[in-house]
Amino acid sequence: MNEQKGGGPNGVAAPHPGYRATLLGLRLHLVLMCLALLLPALLAGGLTAWQLGAAYRQASETGLRGTARATAAAIDQQLTTAITAAVTLAGSLDRSPGGPAALSGFYAQARAVGEAFGGWVVLAQADGSQLLNTLHPLGQPLPRARGLPWITRALETGEAVLSDRLFTGGTVQRPILAAFVPLREDAGPRTVLILAFEPARLATLLGQIREGQIAGLIEVESGRIVARSVAHESQVGQVAPRWVAEALAREEGGVTAGPSIEGAGIVLAFQRLEGVPWAAAVTMPRQAYDMAWQSPLLNLALGGLALLLAAMLLAAWRARRFLAPLDALTAEAEAVAAGRPVPAASSPFTVAEFETLRQAMGQATTAMRARAMAEGRAAAALEMMAALRTERDRARLYFDAAGTMLLVLSPEGAVQGINRHGLEILGLAEEAEVLGQDWFAGFVAARWQARARAAFRAINEGAEDAPEPDLLPVLRPDGEERLVAWRSTALRDPEGNFLALLASGEDITERRASEERQVLLMQEVDHRAKNALALVQSIIRLTRADHPADFADAVEGRVGALARAYTLLARERWAGSDLRELAEAELAAYAAGGRVALSGPVVRLAPEVVQPMSMVLYELASNAARHGALSTPQGRVTLSWERAAGGALRLEWTELGGPALVAGQPTRRGFGSRMIKVAVSGQLGGSLAFDWRPTGLACVLTVAPDRVSIRQARAPLPPLSPPAPVEEAASLATVLHGRRVLLAEDEALVGLELAETLTALGCVVSGPAASLSEAMQLAEQAPLDLAVLDVNLRGQAAFPVADLLVRRGVPVLFVTGYGEMPGGWAAGDGQGRTALLRKPLASGALGGALRRLLDSTAPRPPVAPEPLRGAPPPSRLLRGCG
Repeated sequence: MNEQKGGGPNGVAAPHPGYRATLLGLRLHLVLMCLALLLPALLAGGLTAWQLGAAYRQASETGLRGTARATAAAIDQQLTTAITAAVTLAGSLDRSPGGPAALSGFYAQARAVGEAFGGWVVLAQADGSQLLNTLHPLGQPLPRARGLPWITRALETGEAVLSDRLFTGGTVQRPILAAFVPLREDAGPRTVLILAFEPARLATLLGQIREGQIAGLIEVESGRIVARSVAHESQVGQVAPRWVAEALAREEGGVTAGPSIEGAGIVLAFQRLEGVPWAAAVTMPRQAYDMAWQSPLLNLALGGLALLLAAMLLAAWRARRFLAPLDALTAEAEAVAAGRPVPAASSPFTVAEFETLRQAMGQATTAMRARAMAEGRAAAALEMMAALRTERDRARLYFDAAGTMLLVLSPEGAVQGINRHGLEILGLAEEAEVLGQDWFAGFVAARWQARARAAFRAINEGAEDAPEPDLLPVLRPDGEERLVAWRSTALRDPEGNFLALLASGEDITERRASEERQVLLMQEVDHRAKNALALVQSIIRLTRADHPADFADAVEGRVGALARAYTLLARERWAGSDLRELAEAELAAYAAGGRVALSGPVVRLAPEVVQPMSMVLYELASNAARHGALSTPQGRVTLSWERAAGGALRLEWTELGGPALVAGQPTRRGFGSRMIKVAVSGQLGGSLAFDWRPTGLACVLTVAPDRVSIRQARAPLPPLSPPAPVEEAASLATVLHGRRVLLAEDEALVGLELAETLTALGCVVSGPAASLSEAMQLAEQAPLDLAVLDVNLRGQAAFPVADLLVRRGVPVLFVTGYGEMPGGWAAGDGQGRTALLRKPLASGALGGALRRLLDSTAPRPPVAPEPLRGAPPPSRLLRGCG
């Protein structure tokens, strides 16, 4: 009874009646603490989710508006194609003055063109009387043609006209669209060719959008529907909802919402067309639009609840882990009080305080037995350690010679020995600086200490599946980490007791860093190559021209500007470029006679700004050469730049002395002006303003301050140096006629173009050789007057061929895509008979370089190959690099 009231056996106090209740309270406290920690995080997550939903909503609007823009562009292209077909057909009509020619042949051609567009062709006079209608046989009486307003406009302007609204056809009696093209006035009575087609053709084109969306064409002024991807027949000619018409009248493009014709809620994106006063509209159900941004919010909310529940369960589980050591300590105390053997613990407690308490309780009963066992092992351990010292010293020599770290750790993890190479890895001079120190606390990074200690402890205890970290960084006193690959062996006495850990390590820091740099370099090369190809692809797809030759010139001029920008970037190791150097590269072709003037401070452009700035300057110069100041001998262009408000860069382009311009902005915007606007507002992060003055174009653009570095101002820059003149093809053909030229180029298409260029200049071409061995064979066998060599032939330098030819007195022209001449060709090797051209080559540059090489026959001091500077105006370029 006394034991139950006042204490337990041997005077040990009995457990308090509220002990179990205390355990439940601890578990509850942990759960509440977990909730207190998670609730602020969940609140922050909710705010983030709301912002993410706004971002999703913006992304949905952007995608819908992008579809509207693409649809508008496709309709513009279709209408342009119809006008082009009508103009081409009108040009093929042969009519004689005084009356219509035989129209039978033209009838078949016109009918084929009309059917190709899903419509028909009409020849009508100014009063609407029809001369021909492919819907009727020749000679049959025809009704009067509708669309007199556009017939009159086409005859008055002398240009092709597209009907800007639907009108009812005189024959089909349905709403139609038509292109009106006036025929030549010298061919008889004033006549118009009409290519008519039903808007259902445009409805078919509108149907090529994403499932669930509806596209339509709407007249901006009247709000009438021209075509619709769904229910076209019933909706054509109907008036769109009022809110749609109001939005189309206010802006050129945007996103709005309201009820559809059928009454359901929709979100609508629209974009006006460039050719006619219509707008392309794309809609999606309001429910689908809302789900696009509400679904992520719902998913995040569910995820947050799941996370909260998991945290509560984890807190309850951890509470159980805390209570288990208390139960074990209670059982040990009861066993000591009863005189029973203390039960062995299966593993150390995870809580340090509990483990310390258990060890203190066990020391009273195990001290004598531990002391006796220690005295018995001491002699054997001392004898083995003496032998180990001898073997350790010998192992140090072996490991130092092999360049490997040798480390010996005591059972407590203290350093007992380390070799010289190990001290070098740790950045230490003496072994005394590390002996006796805790290896894990002093030389292992904090994030790795737990893992390393657990592995060491498992090896110490003899676990069969003990983990061994193969890669573990070591921490130097100066904070630098060195990555080491480890191999370790446990040393034990005859009874199996752990004595020391012998570990060897190899420093692989540089090797791993080199591997990572190589991977990053490969990724960067792949990224830049694909970006460059994508940019060239966009240039080709977006360039517009009426003739193939103009298209080729425009594309190759823009590719040339891109190549010059990449050359400057490569020379500066992709660290940016100087604005003046970039401007000189793009405007050098027009510098003759001081026609171009530059002024401004020293400006360093960021790498991502060099390419778009190069394209902008090229488009401005190209436009000036075609239509502006540089199209006349007396025209002048000035380019100046200065620091603007807020640290931005302000550039001003001014043209004077060119042909008189009509005041006001041109009604038609080409690819060049659109490209400039997109590049300035996007990649340059600035603004753009055009001023079309009668005296010439004035353009002001800005570049964001974070993309440039502006140094001190300086005086106006000296005029640009004009490029080397491009020699006439006839003169070159006279000089090069019959010259035997060795051509070596491993890019098949580039070699074919070079061979055709040389043949056109009158040369006799040997090659093209695609490899070093083939080029050497041709150089040894064939008598030669000149050689055109790519520097890199399938990974091998062409210098052995050049050396052979120079010794024989044959001039050599290197043609390469390298920004700088690679190693292997020393200064003086050319003996004055070599020159260098960089790809892509401008038209005429190859012939001019060969002409100058032939003129350099007089002996002169040896010099290194110098690049031929000065590219001609934007022209066709020989592609490739090597």
